[in-house]
Amino acid sequence: MLVSFIVTSYNYSQYVLETIKSLKNQTINDFEIIVVDDCSKDNSAEILEQQIGIKLIKHCTNKGQLASIITGLKEAQGQYISIIDSDDTITPNFAERMLEHITNNAVALVVCNAKKNEILTPQTHPFGGWWWQPMSCGMFKREVLTDVLKYTNTNAWKICPDKFLFNLAHLLGNSMNVTDILVHKRNHLDNAGKRPFRFLTNIKNNFIIRHETLKSIPHKVHRDIIKKSYGFLFMQIIEKLDNLLSFKK
Repeated sequence: MLVSFIVTSYNYSQYVLETIKSLKNQTINDFEIIVVDDCSKDNSAEILEQQIGIKLIKHCTNKGQLASIITGLKEAQGQYISIIDSDDTITPNFAERMLEHITNNAVALVVCNAKKNEILTPQTHPFGGWWWQPMSCGMFKREVLTDVLKYTNTNAWKICPDKFLFNLAHLLGNSMNVTDILVHKRNHLDNAGKRPFRFLTNIKNNFIIRHETLKSIPHKVHRDIIKKSYGFLFMQIIEKLDNLLSFKK
């Protein structure tokens, strides 16, 4: 069972080598590492070019994290996909434990727990089926991400596409949280969560996320279920906010 690790890299030259090392140090042997550098302004690309055992893809322009993920998905050969932020690290048994969970349960996504600078992140919780852990905490079945390759509105998810992808997987194939602590999430000033306007951006994304996911779901039965879950009026509000709250990342 091949696991594809897709690392999205942008201006984290001080962290990315430790991330790559943690991926190479897995207790399983059947995995590949694909790194997509999104036109970093620092020397991330130069550092990555010196690494063996990875496939490096470089964007000529900065396209954002979801676009980087799509680039990686097009190259990935694995039956299972984990998307790792380039400032995070995973435990040696990450792939082994996540494979156990996802193959023994009828789900398209498994989400583990993480620590931020040795502090356990809040337990992952569903809010109407929406998971809320860092991107690095997930493992997807490949088939549930097929429709993401067709997704064109990547500007909506230049940062924090975990919300979009986790929820898409949950709605199309169900998901589960496991208590294993398998990820170390760095907490530093360059985190997306520390950037200006992140609070307002989160408000925007939290309102439009279901609408964006809804538009990406190919099956009418799923669309109808979601529409009923929060009503036509709320859909109109989401569309208005999508147009009004167009904050730059």
